[in-house]
Amino acid sequence: GGPCHVHSPSCMALAFATRPGLDSHLISPGLDAARVARLAAPSSGRATRGACRGVVVRASKDDDSLFRPRRSKAVAFAQFMTGVALRFSVWRARLKREARKVIAPLEQEQPDYNLNVLPLLLPVRPAGKGEYSVSTKLWRKTVYWARLHNRLTANQVGDSEITGKVVVLGGGAFGTAMAAHVARKGNPVVLVMRDKLVRDYINTKHINPRYLSEFDLPLNLRASTQAAKELADCQALIVAVPVQSSRKALEAVAQYVPKGIPVVALSKGLELGSREFMCDLIPHALGRSREENPVVVVSGPSFAKEIMDQRPTAVVAASADPAAAAVVQRLLMSPYFRVSITDDVVGVEIAGALKNVLAIAAGMCEGLGLGMNAMSALICQGTAEIRWLATAMGAKPETLAGLAGIGDILLTCFGTLSRNRTLGVRIGQGEALDEILGSSGGVTEGVFTARLVVELADRYRVLLPVLTAVARILNGEVSARKAVFEVLSLPSSSESA
Repeated sequence: GGPCHVHSPSCMALAFATRPGLDSHLISPGLDAARVARLAAPSSGRATRGACRGVVVRASKDDDSLFRPRRSKAVAFAQFMTGVALRFSVWRARLKREARKVIAPLEQEQPDYNLNVLPLLLPVRPAGKGEYSVSTKLWRKTVYWARLHNRLTANQVGDSEITGKVVVLGGGAFGTAMAAHVARKGNPVVLVMRDKLVRDYINTKHINPRYLSEFDLPLNLRASTQAAKELADCQALIVAVPVQSSRKALEAVAQYVPKGIPVVALSKGLELGSREFMCDLIPHALGRSREENPVVVVSGPSFAKEIMDQRPTAVVAASADPAAAAVVQRLLMSPYFRVSITDDVVGVEIAGALKNVLAIAAGMCEGLGLGMNAMSALICQGTAEIRWLATAMGAKPETLAGLAGIGDILLTCFGTLSRNRTLGVRIGQGEALDEILGSSGGVTEGVFTARLVVELADRYRVLLPVLTAVARILNGEVSARKAVFEVLSLPSSSESA
């Protein structure tokens, strides 16, 4: 009637298999169900004896009926518990959202604006009403110039040429947000992922239980684990896989990607092995030229959660192929989502990658409790360093002053939803890097990029004190507090661009 005593792994496995009601922690505290199932599988013709609550069982090589049903039950139980955990995470996320609605009523409002429609020109001043105010006069000139600019440049964004299926590779937070955004515009969207349990949950409940689970997904968005089938007839591919995993993911589906469709890159960073940005990594992974599948890099200040919440957002689409950039612009533009285009792919990629490193430095300042003065000084210095390296690599300075540059830097360094900033805060508070990475929900690209930014600085002979300090801290060469004060104590110089 008491707990059994198991004296060998095979006997322990047999006890578990023959007595499913026995508490597993009484058998072995350190053995999981999968390990028990493997041990339970017969591997020799010798008889195995096990005593558990007075039960003695003998098993032979040809008689494994005792084990197979129990093993399948263990797997089924594990899947059941995973499903329960997913449902609980959805419930918790939705409860938090309802609480925020009480605190911030703005979240209950639906967008009633259109970022892609120019404001109306103010009426002509009525006779006898006196002069316009300076502010009114300047606004009339601004709107007049904008309308004239649109007419001269034919900058009228029409309907998207892509009306068919759009495939999003990667079911993380940003992939889910962009898939939902494109689906809201009417395109059928397929979210390709590996997790079958999440796939089924999305297709039945229209909720991603792992990311942004407080939001409902559009009905024309579905999930799939069959990349070959979904890619066969798609009209655009959006890559939302983390940079360090992108090459492997793209190589696995390269033969199924149709030629001629644009490939949109959402991930920001440098690959560790090749030192390549996404604009170079994607063609190499697909084995295609840029003409066969033009790459369009989308970057800018855009938190996934705010895109899902339909908050006003402005980003940049960069490509060496202006026609492809225009196609992606029309695909993504909506009343609350504005897309500009540029051909400065290098500038957009560098800014998108290095701002993650700078956000870690900003977070460290907060974690150390140094205040907003120190944080602002550090961010200002880091922004200049990103510009120095970007221009040395051939980027346009104006790109670094736009949405993909200073816009994304401000969002990532000051926004509380930034994973890189959060990592910096925890480092500043004294937590170990391995512990932080093990407990974080998403991928923190700044950790990988920091290791490579010092190599780029050395190659292009540019001094980057703030970004180099972040790399030293992550490498364990210096403490966060010491590194911050060392950077802030460097000799001052005259202000310059």
